[in-house]
Amino acid sequence: MLPNILHKGSLFHFSQAICRQVQNKGLATKYRQDECFRLKLKKLIALAFVPLDEVTTAFDLIADQFNDDADDLLEYFEKTWIGEPKRRGTGRKKPLFDHKLWNIHDRVIAATPRSNNSVKGWHNAFAIRVSISHPTIVKLGEKIRREQSKFEVDMAKILQGHNIKTKKTCYRKLDERITRL
Repeated sequence: MLPNILHKGSLFHFSQAICRQVQNKGLATKYRQDECFRLKLKKLIALAFVPLDEVTTAFDLIADQFNDDADDLLEYFEKTWIGEPKRRGTGRKKPLFDHKLWNIHDRVIAATPRSNNSVKGWHNAFAIRVSISHPTIVKLGEKIRREQSKFEVDMAKILQGHNIKTKKTCYRKLDERITRL
């Protein structure tokens, strides 16, 4: 429908989907009690940081570390996120979610956001500024014009070399740590 749009997933939702499957597969107790299992699961989630062309190889290395009791979880992960091996041993089938959707390696390298939290934050702030759930078109137009004016002021500040709103220190430090990895 929109061929020029690049769809990107969220690391949070990727992790959440895997954790949900840990619960669905009856492995929640093992996750809480077995530190080794917990580390292996974190390695699966960390595949999101591996270069795209190394994801499948890295998955195979990690999957070999699991015991048989995690076979259902690994089957889910492989079918959904990696792609099942083809029967004749030549490559893999397409996964439910392409690697490019959930892998954030390139975003980390390019220092682009790993999530859309800033967009969600803007939407929440704008909804508060509008202050009513179903504004008339006139009221909405007025709020959009005010938002445009605010945006133009922010752009002028940026062009003059001023910083406007920055990330919280804890998130900035997290970004730096991830980039160093």
